[in-house]
Amino acid sequence: MMKYLRLIPLLLLGAMLAACNTAKRLYEAQQYDQVIQRVAPEVCKGKLNAKDINYLAASYHKANQADHERIQALKATGQPDVWPEIYQRYCSMKGRNEALKCFPNKVKKGMNYVKLDLGDDMMAARNKAEGYLVAKSGQMLSSGSKSDAEEAGKYIEQLRHTNRENAQLLDLQKKRTLFLAERVEFGFSSDYTLPEGFVDAVFGFDAGELPAGIDGVHVMKNPKHPFASVVVKNVAVSPTRLDEVSFKENSGGKTVEVSDHSQNKSVAVSGFVNYFDTDGKRIGTVPFEVKSAFKNDYTTIKGDREACSAETLNRLDTKPVPVPTDESMLIDAAKKLNDLIAAELRK
Repeated sequence: MMKYLRLIPLLLLGAMLAACNTAKRLYEAQQYDQVIQRVAPEVCKGKLNAKDINYLAASYHKANQADHERIQALKATGQPDVWPEIYQRYCSMKGRNEALKCFPNKVKKGMNYVKLDLGDDMMAARNKAEGYLVAKSGQMLSSGSKSDAEEAGKYIEQLRHTNRENAQLLDLQKKRTLFLAERVEFGFSSDYTLPEGFVDAVFGFDAGELPAGIDGVHVMKNPKHPFASVVVKNVAVSPTRLDEVSFKENSGGKTVEVSDHSQNKSVAVSGFVNYFDTDGKRIGTVPFEVKSAFKNDYTTIKGDREACSAETLNRLDTKPVPVPTDESMLIDAAKKLNDLIAAELRK
């Protein structure tokens, strides 16, 4: 019995908090978006409380009016750094508009709800916001100052909130992480058994391939704080193929049979590279596919050499050669993967 008595004060406290969180109190505190968040779902469910709807309507129009006035004031400054805020305010206006979209028509009409067409304005604002944030982040990361690199994180995070698909976002995040990292650790994993030396070839960077300040990489099976982790998901090795085309040539009553041969073999390695920030949070994934291809063409003849055309005679210098092993071609593919990663590091 005492256990349930102890619950009574908690229940009373919950009821008091709920009462304090009414639409009226939120409206009086000018928490307009909270009014919309509280009341709109109830209206969409068909629970029509006239007083709450009045507070919601007033909140909706006041919040949008405040955003509109702020947007106009920011635009009037002509400064490039205002666009992230302008875009976020357009997003807020759109969010409110979407929250009320499910209202019954009579409620919409009563509160003068009009579907906002913000598409073009939002797109223009987002493009300008992204342009500013990319330029500002890049400028701070190029200063050579660690404090600037730390500060750049704020602008990069704004860019992520503005557009997670921005083409420059991951490169900026990687550049900042590399600049601030005390050491660069790579992880590596594969679903396939790879030849000895494959991993060394993947991470065998030359000094000039790494960004300034990075003297090498540390490859670990399960690094605690990796900068990146290479994951090989598929390895495809084609069988050696020998193609042959034969034809005859005639000259001065003489005949020769010419055979053009082609030796072919290929290897493809695919997977992805996961990149992480200094806190170990994954910031992006980049897929890869690297190929190593072997092809050798040579020509043989049967018959009178004097019947060969000049072109065929030139090709007779070519000879068959030993086909590379699977292991050697996989190592070659690993070196190409190294080139890809080096290019990623230099971005």
